[in-house]
Amino acid sequence: FDMLDVSAPAAPAAPAARPAEQRGPERLSANDWAEIEAENARARERLGSAPAPGPAGTSLLDKALSADAMLLFAVDGAVPEVVNGRVAMFGFFTALIKELATGESFTSQLSYNLTHGVSFAIIALVTAGTLAPCAMANPNETPFEGSGIAKFRPEPRAKAGRQYLCDPRAVDCEGLPGRDTPLGRIGFGPLAETVNGRAAMVGLVATFVIEGAMKHGLFRG
Repeated sequence: FDMLDVSAPAAPAAPAARPAEQRGPERLSANDWAEIEAENARARERLGSAPAPGPAGTSLLDKALSADAMLLFAVDGAVPEVVNGRVAMFGFFTALIKELATGESFTSQLSYNLTHGVSFAIIALVTAGTLAPCAMANPNETPFEGSGIAKFRPEPRAKAGRQYLCDPRAVDCEGLPGRDTPLGRIGFGPLAETVNGRAAMVGLVATFVIEGAMKHGLFRG
């Protein structure tokens, strides 16, 4: 009998290896590199002939858009709420006294003040008074950083770490009448003016709304 061949079959031949795909710089030819280098040289020449930029932060626009200007005069800056609160407190007090004395309503007084420039003059004076502590600060009495109306003291709890001198919260209330409690200071405290100003703003708006509905003054009909 013939013997059967029981040996394992031969393994199939491995496929031919595909050439590796060239990527990145390897795909560029010498002509491509020469064109890139020529374009870089032309760009360097154009950059070298361009006028040098002026010093930063010297123009009026640069100062108006600076970080200090935004932190002072933006909607959530240090100045707007202080000015609004002080104008509201002054306006509410004077309007109340005038209405009690003459019977002229808050709405009539506001209309006169707006048409005769009284309101804008008050806002300008209050703004100047608010910025006065920054302009008149003495470094021997109050150490500060910055210049002009943007003088501040470093304060980690303040916005951007800057407590501007025009902010009532920068006032040192030590020695003034008041008492410290777990809920804050009662009396002359950093937030007292802010609370009073907000109350005056709400009171003015509420008075205008009520007088508009009643068609006459609130305190003297």
